[in-house]
Amino acid sequence: MNDLNITVTKPENDRESNSHPLISVAICTYNRADRLVLALDALCQQSLPTQCFEILVIDNASTDNTKQACTPYQESLANLRYIYEPVQGLSKARNRAIEQARGEYISFLDDDAIPCDVWIEELLKTFQTLKPVPIGVGGPIYPLWESGKPEWMQEEMSFLFSILDCGNQPHWLKFPKFPFGANMSYQRDALCQVGGFNENLGRKGGNLLSCEEYLLNKTLTKQGGRFYYNPQASVKHFIPKERTTSDWVIRRSYWQGRSEAVVDQMVGKSLKRQWWDSFWKFLNRQKLLALLSSEGKIKVAAQAWLARCRGYFFQVWFRHSLSRELSNQLPNSSLKQATEYTK
Repeated sequence: MNDLNITVTKPENDRESNSHPLISVAICTYNRADRLVLALDALCQQSLPTQCFEILVIDNASTDNTKQACTPYQESLANLRYIYEPVQGLSKARNRAIEQARGEYISFLDDDAIPCDVWIEELLKTFQTLKPVPIGVGGPIYPLWESGKPEWMQEEMSFLFSILDCGNQPHWLKFPKFPFGANMSYQRDALCQVGGFNENLGRKGGNLLSCEEYLLNKTLTKQGGRFYYNPQASVKHFIPKERTTSDWVIRRSYWQGRSEAVVDQMVGKSLKRQWWDSFWKFLNRQKLLALLSSEGKIKVAAQAWLARCRGYFFQVWFRHSLSRELSNQLPNSSLKQATEYTK
C-alpha cells in the first residue's frame, strides 16, 4: 500500500520486559499538552486493570511541554511509555505506535478525546468474544463544543468534526461506514500485514489532507476484514472554537475533496473516470440552488459541498501527477517484520 520507510529499532523503556499487555492504547499528539493530560486522566480511571493494557504517547515533534506533562504519569503508571517521533505527520506517528505496541490489539485515541471509564474494557471484550473476530472496532464520538454547536451545523457535516453516533445497539458496520480516528481499534497484526497508514496522507501540522483512515479501512475490508460498532466504547471529542467557523468548514471540505481524489487514484480508479467524476460532482441541482439561499444553515452546507467538489476537481485536473506518484508507493515491510519482533 505504501512505503513507510520505518526502521525497526529496539523500543524505549524496556520493550523486552515480561510485560505482555492484551491491548495497546496509542495517543499521537502534537502541541496539545493541555488536552493530552485530560485524556491521560481518563485512562487512569479505566475499569480494566492496568496490567492488561499499555499506554503509548507518541510525541510527534511537539514544541510545547508535552514531554514534561507526561512525566508525572510515567512515575505513577508503569504501563505508560513516552515515545518521541521527530518526523511530523499523523500517519507517521500512528505507524510508530503500531511498531512499538506490544498488545495484540491497538486502540487509537486522539489527544483531545476523553474516553469513558469502560472504554478499553469494552473494546477488548468485543475483540475477545465476537465471532468472527472483527478486524476493527469503533464506538461513538460525542462532541465537546468549546463555544457551543454552531447554528449552521447540519447532520451531513458531522464527519468533518469526527462526530460519530450509529445508535445504541451494537452491530457490524457496513461499507462504506468505518470507525473514525478519534476512537478506532484494530488487530495489530492486520495493520502490520498491510503496511499501516499511508504516510503521504493524513495531517501534517496545519495541512488538512486526510482519508488515510478510509484508505486503510477499505484495504482491510477488501481483504475480508469486518468492522464492529460498540456503543458502550464511547469517547468525547473536544472541538475548539476556531473549528466552528464557516471558513474552517469550507477549508476542511476543500481538503476532503482533494484527499478523496488522491485515494481514488491510489485504489486504481482510471483517469478517465476521475475526470468524469470531477464534473459529475457539480451537477447537483438542489445544492446549486441552496447556494442562493438566504438561510445561513442551508447556505453554509451548500458552500461546504461546493468546496469539496472544487477540491476534487483541482486534484484531478492540476495535481494528478502527484496522485499517480503516491499510488505507486510500495507496501511497508518493516511493520510486517515488527509483527515477528513482538511475538
